[in-house]
Amino acid sequence: MSKIISRYLTLLRQMHDLLNNAHIDDTMKDTFIKIEEDYHKLATDRGAIIEEITKIERAEDVRYIFEDADFSLATIKKLIKQGEDDAEQVFKREE
Repeated sequence: MSKIISRYLTLLRQMHDLLNNAHIDDTMKDTFIKIEEDYHKLATDRGAIIEEITKIERAEDVRYIFEDADFSLATIKKLIKQGEDDAEQVFKREE
């Protein structure tokens, strides 16, 4: 999904470059400036351009036959916590 979003943003940047070099009237120029501000907020301020993805896989000590069918609240919370902890460890290693 991040590759698709990044591609959209690349296309928007290319369209921006085309419009920036085209002759447009003052009304269109104002619209263009507003769109440019919105693009900048999306692409830069909100971090929509993802330059790197780090895959984190769950390490399991013991596998059991029904592990992929356990949707209990306790299991979901445990898995979320494990994922958060794994992500924290990756961030600490990269600092």
